[in-house]
Amino acid sequence: MNIRRPGTGIALTATVTALCLTALSPAYASPNTPSPTPSPSATAKSQSLVAPLKYQLSLKGQRQETNYFCVPASSSMSLSTFGVNVSQSTLAKKMKTTPSGGTKRVNALPVVNAYVKARGYKYTVPADTAGNPVLLMSRVANNVGQLHRAPVLGVWMEQLPWNKGKIKGSKVGHAILAYGYDRVAGTITVYDPWKPTGGTHTIKASVLAGLLQPGGMYYISKL
Repeated sequence: MNIRRPGTGIALTATVTALCLTALSPAYASPNTPSPTPSPSATAKSQSLVAPLKYQLSLKGQRQETNYFCVPASSSMSLSTFGVNVSQSTLAKKMKTTPSGGTKRVNALPVVNAYVKARGYKYTVPADTAGNPVLLMSRVANNVGQLHRAPVLGVWMEQLPWNKGKIKGSKVGHAILAYGYDRVAGTITVYDPWKPTGGTHTIKASVLAGLLQPGGMYYISKL
């Protein structure tokens, strides 16, 4: 399936534009084929055995410092759950983030992995989470409830419920963070670094899975 590259900006008003192309977008996907992942049913079953039904991490939210720092901002928050304190600007420099191109996944993934490898963890990008709410909930529950880490999620910005009618464009790449969930309610708590409409939001897993980018999760696992 061919997905059109997002436009050069997102118009919030007639005079305000923004660009936040996330590394998780297919337009910026790594040329390497993702590693094979377990079947959704097997993965969901194994992860649900160890994660509590409900959990939320303590998180200090960050708003992105520029219109195109969504990946560095979300990555900075994710790394903070490992006890790693690194600024958005430092990550943006290492990830080669630019105003015109945002952040490419092929540049971002090695950077975050360099920070967590010595702690015995790694980030990977499974290809089977988008469109699968059961597996998405299972993966978030594993990362947040069992490992106590917060994964970055790549989404289509204009499709987020809190952005409906506020963002122009189609398939506008954006990065947010998952840091809580409730399996009984079927909800996931996220932090969106986008200044105008971001902050903490609770969203149904069924809705969130439908607006994830393909390969739209920096899944955390132990080495």
